[in-house]
Amino acid sequence: MKILVVGAAGRTGQHLLEQAAGRGHTVTALARRAQDNPGFTGVPRVHSGDATDPDTVREALRDQHAVVMAVGASAIVRTLVPAMQHAGVRRLVMTSSRSVVATRPRPIIDLVWLRFRAVYADLVRAEGMLEASDLDWSIVRATMLTDTPPLGAVHTDFEANATGGDWKLGRADYAMALLDILEDDTMVRRAVGVCGQRTRPRAPASPDA
Repeated sequence: MKILVVGAAGRTGQHLLEQAAGRGHTVTALARRAQDNPGFTGVPRVHSGDATDPDTVREALRDQHAVVMAVGASAIVRTLVPAMQHAGVRRLVMTSSRSVVATRPRPIIDLVWLRFRAVYADLVRAEGMLEASDLDWSIVRATMLTDTPPLGAVHTDFEANATGGDWKLGRADYAMALLDILEDDTMVRRAVGVCGQRTRPRAPASPDA
């Protein structure tokens, strides 16, 4: 599959480029000042530009099969949706935040909304724009992202509040989940919550050991 990664210079975007290539996909990177980024060495196609610019997006979409937005923003969706429709590219996966829909624990949700209200309000707009489109979209809502080593597993569900997993989610594991969802046709037009895999605490050593 030929995949355009929007926001490829970010930490999640870098994992997406590496893992998608490792799965045999052909990746194209779109990022601002991409020409100065050593992380794009070996990427077959690199486009430097603003993902809200229609001409930049149309050029980056040429010959693509799917798009993964490593950054969620309504301004990008506003540009990307008509450009994808014109190019005949239907599959789109967008990153988002679990806090957009979560209601528990209420004090923490209220606190993060107070601090990041503008960001979350924009994600709500971006999600609504995707849901109103005719694209084969998936929205992937993450919990708190970290740069911890990958565990190779995540918890996913379709509820507003997480049904399991850990509230911390490594970016490498998030990238893995984004690609898994991209490749899964049953995830089309679904919003998915992703949490980290909860690791079991190590059992205490036996006194006879």
